[in-house]
Amino acid sequence: MIQRKALSLLLTLLTGCAQSVDRASRNTISRLQQSPVAADPADFSNGQLQLRYRWQISPGAVFRVPMTTALGIPSIPANINGAEVSVILDTGNAFPILLDAASAADLSLPTIQGAKAKGTGIGGNVDVLLARYDSIGLANQRILGKGVAGIFLHSYRTTFAGVTVKEIPLNLLGLPLLEQFSSVTIDAPRDEVIFAYKRPYQPPPGASSFPFTIEEGRMWVNLQVGGQSVRAFLDTGCGSGLRLPEKTLKQLPEGALKSPFLRKRKAMGVGGVEQERVGILREAILGNLRLTPLEFDTSAGGSDTLLGWLPFRKNRITIDFERRKVWVERAAATAD
Repeated sequence: MIQRKALSLLLTLLTGCAQSVDRASRNTISRLQQSPVAADPADFSNGQLQLRYRWQISPGAVFRVPMTTALGIPSIPANINGAEVSVILDTGNAFPILLDAASAADLSLPTIQGAKAKGTGIGGNVDVLLARYDSIGLANQRILGKGVAGIFLHSYRTTFAGVTVKEIPLNLLGLPLLEQFSSVTIDAPRDEVIFAYKRPYQPPPGASSFPFTIEEGRMWVNLQVGGQSVRAFLDTGCGSGLRLPEKTLKQLPEGALKSPFLRKRKAMGVGGVEQERVGILREAILGNLRLTPLEFDTSAGGSDTLLGWLPFRKNRITIDFERRKVWVERAAATAD
């Protein structure tokens, strides 16, 4: 029996995608907990989850999946246990597969008895259940056999006069799963994502690039802003440009800002809502890539620096996990 011990997860979800973020309803949580299953001891060690990937694809496989950006971030069709779902490519999520409570309940995924986690992200903290799935596919390509998924117990909703008009499904493919591929190419101009499994990526001539490291479940990059080095994690599941803590922003020289604060907006995250202010940086240098200008945002509650999807939304980018580089096929990426 697995003890009720919190598993350390860092789950950062997208920004600004809904009008309301609330705890999942009692009815939804009850549906999730109706038929719990016993934990498989092979999935845990000393109360900590041990990720296992039961691959259904062969080395050298390459497959293409259509992509949409209706939420301002890359999403692709998938299926879990044979049922169709839409999933977001989220390098800022430290869990391989993370589902919202309503989607997991509709899929009838059995939760694992006695296994819970804590998620931390924009807006605060949230409880995460663990559940068992039998298979995962992307488009028509089955990729994984049995495994463990996370379920966050918040709900993203569009509301009118306090009444839920629409519940927005937010299911995520996180960094631990994405980095199992040799490379993942997000081709925004062609609206597709290309996955390569155990097949080296050949960058095109003249592509810009910047290096990254993976530490504590995040992809870290170094930017130069106003002559200063800023360390951020790359989060394709966030619709922002550069998200800066107030402390970091104050340390930048005044000349680094093209425009300080243009407007206010709400940031939606795993734990709720934050108010943020939005401005424009003159430029940021990332490897041999210049981002000019670059939108930034900041909030009183923010403590991490992250680089979101916004600067790359018009580009073809390849996350080369073997070389630990991101390749951008257009040198100019704007935030306009």
